[in-house]
Amino acid sequence: MPMKTMTSQKQNLDVNVISQLVKKAFKMNYSFEGNSKSRPEQNLSGASKKMTKDVLLQKTQEERRKRQEQRLKLQSAELLQSHIRSYIVRKKKKHEERNIFDEIQSTAGIQILLGKLLFFYDPQQDRARLLNIGERVVTCQGDVLQQMNADISFSWLIKRFLLVCLKNVMDNFESMILMKCLYIFTTDAHTFSYLISKDYFGHLRKQLESGSHHLNETIVLIQKPFKFINDNDYLSNLVLSEFCIHFLKPQLTHNVKNILIPFMKSQPKDLPFEKLICYLNSGFHVEGGHSLFYCILDLEPDDYEPGYDSIQVLSKLSTNIHELKPSSDLTNADSDDEEEEDPITTEKRLLLSDYMKILNKYGKVKKWINYFLKNSNDEKVLLAFTNFCHNLLLVYKDSMRKYLLLYKFGLSSTYLTKLWAYLNKNNKDQFQSKISSIVAWRDYHTVVSVFCDMFTFYTETLTDSENSDTSHTFSQNDLFSMSKLLKNVSRGLIEVAFPMCRSSSIPTTPEVLHLYKVCLHCVRMLYTLDLRKKFCTPGFWTADKIHIPPDLAKKDYLSKKISTFYGTKDEEDEHLPPLSTIEQRSLAILEELPFLINFNTRVLLLRDLCRSSLGEDDYQRLHHELMHENVVVIRRTHIYEDAFDKISQKSELDLKHTLRIQFINNVGLEEAGIDGGGIFKEFLNEVLKTAFDPNRGFFLLTADNTLYPNPNVHLIVENFTDHYYFIGRLVGKAIFENILVDLPLAEFFLAKLLVDRAPAHYLKSLDPVLYRNLIYLREYNGDISDLGLDFTTVNNDLGETRIMDLKPNGANIPVTNENRLEYIQRLADVKLNSQLRRQCTAFRDGINSVVPITWLKLFSHTELQVIIGGDTQEIDVSDLCAHTAYGGDFSVDHPTIIIFWNIVHRFTEVQKKQLLKFVTSCSRPPLLGFKELNPPFCIQSSGTENRMPTASTCLNLLKIPIITDEETLKNKLLSAIEQQAGFELS
Repeated sequence: MPMKTMTSQKQNLDVNVISQLVKKAFKMNYSFEGNSKSRPEQNLSGASKKMTKDVLLQKTQEERRKRQEQRLKLQSAELLQSHIRSYIVRKKKKHEERNIFDEIQSTAGIQILLGKLLFFYDPQQDRARLLNIGERVVTCQGDVLQQMNADISFSWLIKRFLLVCLKNVMDNFESMILMKCLYIFTTDAHTFSYLISKDYFGHLRKQLESGSHHLNETIVLIQKPFKFINDNDYLSNLVLSEFCIHFLKPQLTHNVKNILIPFMKSQPKDLPFEKLICYLNSGFHVEGGHSLFYCILDLEPDDYEPGYDSIQVLSKLSTNIHELKPSSDLTNADSDDEEEEDPITTEKRLLLSDYMKILNKYGKVKKWINYFLKNSNDEKVLLAFTNFCHNLLLVYKDSMRKYLLLYKFGLSSTYLTKLWAYLNKNNKDQFQSKISSIVAWRDYHTVVSVFCDMFTFYTETLTDSENSDTSHTFSQNDLFSMSKLLKNVSRGLIEVAFPMCRSSSIPTTPEVLHLYKVCLHCVRMLYTLDLRKKFCTPGFWTADKIHIPPDLAKKDYLSKKISTFYGTKDEEDEHLPPLSTIEQRSLAILEELPFLINFNTRVLLLRDLCRSSLGEDDYQRLHHELMHENVVVIRRTHIYEDAFDKISQKSELDLKHTLRIQFINNVGLEEAGIDGGGIFKEFLNEVLKTAFDPNRGFFLLTADNTLYPNPNVHLIVENFTDHYYFIGRLVGKAIFENILVDLPLAEFFLAKLLVDRAPAHYLKSLDPVLYRNLIYLREYNGDISDLGLDFTTVNNDLGETRIMDLKPNGANIPVTNENRLEYIQRLADVKLNSQLRRQCTAFRDGINSVVPITWLKLFSHTELQVIIGGDTQEIDVSDLCAHTAYGGDFSVDHPTIIIFWNIVHRFTEVQKKQLLKFVTSCSRPPLLGFKELNPPFCIQSSGTENRMPTASTCLNLLKIPIITDEETLKNKLLSAIEQQAGFELS
């Protein structure tokens, strides 16, 4: 550049600088006159319009925002332009490379061609080029494999090429060459690490579901990575993770369930099942589906021995298995329901059925049981099995009988004692009655829930003996401690189920609802057990004072199912006034744990319920009695037949109302007198005496002379259910009217009136010989198969011998040491339940038509016998004397009466019962004392000494002659009561 030009530019720069300085000086109000003071500026436009600080800041921010938007627009435009230019350049370059590839395809080496193909490959344009080079690579596979080992860059090209092959496999024949490439050149762990990180299993899962041409090749490629996981820990975790994510966790499909899983299981050497288990137990998130649980169960090799990891995995994976259960329990499914099942419901039901088949494999369950027995002292193993069992228990109402593992554990004294030891050890402060104690579900709650289920099943299934069963498994102190703990837990659960306000209620999860149900059931079982074994202190069960509001009887809340945990109520029921929380809790105790309330209180409640069912007050009851009074004509010669015809199921007669009897005597004339209650009582006793007569065939006698339904009655009477319903109605009427009838019913029969299934220990009251034989069988130390038993039983149907299977194909299933407890349970169930189901159901329905069974469930089976037949305690003669009325010439201070009471006081207990039965037709005293006897016990003079004592049972009236000699009166009295003769001796 010339010097002159540079000088000129410099001069121009100096001039510009000076000009800027001058402008700046003027702006700063500098004056060349020597006065630096600024002069005030005058604004001739009007008032000042200066902006406020906030407005100025807002305006500044807005301007800054606009400048930022402008910069972003400029940057975006530049970026977009660069991408467009890049795309154009790449497209042009790829086009050039594609042309070069086509020109040199037949002459160039594989490495050059692969490099170019991978650079320009487009699935729409280059699929044919991919297939051609694939064929060439397969043809030269030996050289390619050798070069891969020698050249890392070439090996990298092959990996990328295999990824392209993986992405472009289609369900057609021409894609076979791509599958071959994938199979041939996946030769090491590094190749699989690369491919699996690029969604190798994801692409194969799509191919597995959509393809049919390459199904076998796809399965082989899925399995192949497992051959290399022992070489590399990173690859091992990667393969297991991706395999679970893409095949085991998603919803099961036909190809995965029926093709992939069986193939993987058939190659146990290539499937590292133990590594898979360890990986799942190392923190892998297993939530979100049931497929993983099924796959793990089905993939387990036949020779696999379980360990802690495998049990822990099963307990985790089975957590939500109960979600597969349909809204209506499968055990209660109505076979006549013709509604179409929802496809999702059908799928869940089938999957649940598949679960059951796998879980109930005998070999698998046996290994689990053996592993537990070897490690029963390990608390972690105990909790893992308990969690697993808990998850299975939530599925069905009768899961204990559906899952073999639960069944075996339920009969294992070792498992029960370990659970109880854990509960005892962690009892302190673990379970409070406070609501907060169950908000966070803990292991302790799970153990309580499982223990209650197992203990109840164990106690119901096994028969009793002096040195075995619960007495052998648990000491008396253990059973008492168990009762204290679970009683407190149950009371706490009732408080939690009925909180004081909705804000303090807890979520009603299946776990909480199950705990509530089984814990209360277990407490009921402990109470029943205590009735037989007496391990609790006197008064233990009724120690807590529980208030029963009178409205519970007046409004009959007992007939309505109370809703726990603020659940839904049955809108079809008549609307009743709402109960307070305290009343709800009291009602829950009445329904679930009635034995916590004093027996006399419950008897009075039953009386109030019966009285209130006829009307809320005396006026309503009197009105109903007048409107519904019925007179039934009965021939004395056909007392049972006439009663059955007029009071049976076909009759619409409501036995809750007064029923008056008009007897027709032997010559066909009406008997004189009006039934004021006494004649009906006589009628009731006579009909029941006839109905329960073993010679009639409806009932039989046990070895201890108690009555139970005849299991072969169908061979005698065709419509036997109608007769049992009729007899049940009469027993219900006796309970309703508080008329005691002398019916010694068998213990198991009484229990079946309150529950659907009588537990096995009741077999002792039905058949003591069979009971002793089963005890011998259970405690037999040798090889039971030597006894030659099978799963059948022999029935004697009126002299005809018939063999019945206890389970399908039972004749071909021998009884062994392993299945003898199942044999005992099944045989007891047949004898106690199956053979008597129709008889007991009809009898119970008959009672229920008069006195709802829900009312009778306030009592145990032993208390129900007292309700029907009176108190079993000794007769209190002083109480009888204090509530006796006198007629004729007698009064309380008459010499004959004084002698009479002296004689009765010295009677034996048997003679006292004979006297009571002679007068009242029942040998047992009333439940709450003789003040309740209606009509009252009465003694009336009957004339001179030559007459015998007689009785009128319909009036509870004893007639004795006026006798002043004590020995004479005693002899006559004993002669009368021992012969149980009445009017005929008058």
